Amino acid sequence: MKIALRTAFLSTLLLASSAFAQSGDIGRVDLNPIADAIGATPKVNLNFGPAMMKGFAESFRGSNAEMAGIIDSIAGLRLMVFEDLDTSGARAQVDAITGDLNTAGWTPAMEVRDGDSHVDLFLNESENFVEGLVLMVLDGDDTAVFANIYGDIDPVVIGKLIGSGNALGGVNFDDLASQFQSMSGGDADAEDEG
Repeated sequence: MKIALRTAFLSTLLLASSAFAQSGDIGRVDLNPIADAIGATPKVNLNFGPAMMKGFAESFRGSNAEMAGIIDSIAGLRLMVFEDLDTSGARAQVDAITGDLNTAGWTPAMEVRDGDSHVDLFLNESENFVEGLVLMVLDGDDTAVFANIYGDIDPVVIGKLIGSGNALGGVNFDDLASQFQSMSGGDADAEDEG
């Protein structure tokens, strides 16, 4: 799960149908149809709005101000990680959402097909900002990661952060996973409850 969580977090930070919840949040996508198609409870299930994102950004302020600035520009984060399940039910829904994103003008920024592993990353961009990212990862037949971040994310800041060679300075992914769990009211080592 740590690899799947790392992939989802890094991809979302560094990079008009029923699936879209366009209520003022241009980059927001409703990922619930995928969860419904899977029919299981996610191992990790985060749904943070602007207030939580600002609080999360503060946790980076001292160690990585650039990363804090990027997180501060995120209006919302939706992350679901599923493990130990049959992902075949999700594949058709992922294909449908991929088609919807293409039709709605989202840019297919990354597509990886490696055996049973599929990765799709879509961007919704204005002239100056990345307003939304959608990441969908089906890793083999038993792991799935779905993420959506939205806001006014400045690609210049992301470029500077990457160019500095310190993009992930101060980031401890084990602590990050624990922090996400505690922020969402869970225990990092606790088993899922039904």
